[in-house]
Amino acid sequence: MEQDNFPKLKGNYGVGFTVGKTFYLHKKPIANCLRFGVDATWFDINYINYKIEHITYGGTDKYNYHQGDVSMHVGPSLTITPVKNLYIVGYFRYAPTFSSLYANDKFSGNYASMFVGGASLSYGVIGLGIESRFGNSKYKAFSLDKDSKDIDKIKTTFSGFRAFISFRF
Repeated sequence: MEQDNFPKLKGNYGVGFTVGKTFYLHKKPIANCLRFGVDATWFDINYINYKIEHITYGGTDKYNYHQGDVSMHVGPSLTITPVKNLYIVGYFRYAPTFSSLYANDKFSGNYASMFVGGASLSYGVIGLGIESRFGNSKYKAFSLDKDSKDIDKIKTTFSGFRAFISFRF
C-alpha cells in the first residue's frame, strides 16, 4: 500500500476468502484440452494487517493499520486440461471493490478500482495458485460528528501478491 506523503507499507499478514464460477464459452474443449471462459467471482473478502514503526527523537511509536476489502470480479480465463483431472488456469479480472482502512482510531473507506491476474494448477478438487492485485482509491474519513466538515481524502495505490489454496466443486 502506498499513500500520498507516507512511506510505502508492506503487509504483515493477510487472509482472504473468494467464491466464484467460470462460465465456459463453448461446451467441448478445443483439441480436447483448451477452454475459454468468463470468470465471475461473487464475493471476495480480504483482510490485511500492517505493522508500522515510526522512529522519532523521543523513541519509537508502533501502530497497526487494518485494511479490509469486499469485491466482486469479472474477466476472461483460459483453462488447459492436458490430462484428465489436471487443470491449468490463467485469468485476468476487473474487481470493483469497497476498501476500508482502520488506522490511528480513524475509519476510512471508499470505492477502489482494482485488477486481479493470476494462475492456478489443480488436480481434481484441490489446487494451488498465485495472484497479483493492483489498483487505487481515495480513502475518505468517516465521522459520526454531524458538524465535522474536515474530511480527509487520502490517495492510495495498492499492489500485492498472494499465494492460495483452491477447491474446485
